[in-house]
Amino acid sequence: MPLQALRANIRQELSKLTFQRRHVHFLLGTDEHIHHERRVALTPRHIELLNDDLRTVGLEPHIYVMADAGARAGHGGQAPFTDADYTAAGGAIVDEQQAAALQIDVLHALKEPTTYESRLRPPLLRIGALHLASKPPGLCQMLQQKNFAAIIDGGTVGSCSYLKDGGDRTPIVGSMSRFAGSVAARKLVEGLRRNGIQGGKIVVVGGGIAGRSAIAQLVGVASPLVVIDPWEPTRQRLAQQLPGQGFEQLEILESLTEAAMDDAVGIVFAHRSGAKKAEKVCDYDHHIARMRRHGAIADIAIDQGGSISHADYREEDDANTSRAKYQKLFADDFYYYAETNMPREEPHEASETHGDASLPYLLALLGLCAHLGDPAAVSRHLLEHPARAYKDAAEITDLGLLECLVQDLRNGLQLAIVEGQVTITDVDIAGDEELAQWVGQCAAVQPTS
Repeated sequence: MPLQALRANIRQELSKLTFQRRHVHFLLGTDEHIHHERRVALTPRHIELLNDDLRTVGLEPHIYVMADAGARAGHGGQAPFTDADYTAAGGAIVDEQQAAALQIDVLHALKEPTTYESRLRPPLLRIGALHLASKPPGLCQMLQQKNFAAIIDGGTVGSCSYLKDGGDRTPIVGSMSRFAGSVAARKLVEGLRRNGIQGGKIVVVGGGIAGRSAIAQLVGVASPLVVIDPWEPTRQRLAQQLPGQGFEQLEILESLTEAAMDDAVGIVFAHRSGAKKAEKVCDYDHHIARMRRHGAIADIAIDQGGSISHADYREEDDANTSRAKYQKLFADDFYYYAETNMPREEPHEASETHGDASLPYLLALLGLCAHLGDPAAVSRHLLEHPARAYKDAAEITDLGLLECLVQDLRNGLQLAIVEGQVTITDVDIAGDEELAQWVGQCAAVQPTS
């Protein structure tokens, strides 16, 4: 469903609600100092749309933008998003000190929290990628301060509304996964050409959004194309979709075998692991070493620790440490490409795409804050819904779009304050002893004044 129609449907449903208050407060966060981030979560166009939508349903939005939030999105000949652009769109520019004095309902940023977010006044709803496996220090500070009502991981939001609008199962991460897959495959091809290899066997691990996006870039280069995916429905879908797309030879396998890697010139790792460390789907000695020398490797899962097991790998390695070890391992034999944030290679377009995916959720959250009274009430409302993934439209015939967005948000809700205590609300995190212990340690530290 086009964004314009999606927004119209959400506005229609919000208009039916009664509002306890009219003023709502939103802050667009900044990520530019995390992993050299260039993107921004919303562009000036999105700020203008959010303003218009909220006013249309009778609310009075106060929209704040962190200074220089879009200044790094100018890349590849495209202009950045300036503070003046955001001001013209209806946003008020604030610095960290000014933001700390505001009462914010909803904060949205692309990546994991940074230090200034822990100084914002409670309670607030925070939505953005967490990359919890990397144990981000900014998130630990928020856990310590307990200044949030709920923290929602944009990467796991979804599994209901896609059946209404025909989009991705997880819309926010899906938009960036598509970018990452495309960038990774193009970088892989560039590496092959740089090493004098024009084509040959290329393996793509993962047949989801990122994998299919990568595959689209490999027409005319991969011969044969080998796709690995453990899920039978995905393999069946690929078997229907890929023939006729220009690949002369095609194999679709359940797992990565040694034979699949024999004389391969390239491999793209496009599988996801949620909040956990990336699954090591292959081994250097048994798989990578069977590739043609000077072939190319692109690993989208580097921000979760990377996909290849090797003698020097350590479970405690963060993304940058993992990448440095891989670079050293492959230096003499392969072209290796892995960035902790591949969509930042095209930050202007990626920002536009990300904003289109996240805007419906921001509109829903702000509308619910006005309807229920405050962010804490919204968090309680989300928690009234058990986490659930829907697979068939027949399961949601009685649900409206707004109800599906609420379910999507509940599915992405990972941490909340319940009766004054930090509570893990995601079963995968709760079941991960290491992550759960880290969350508990952060939350146990006394808040600073």
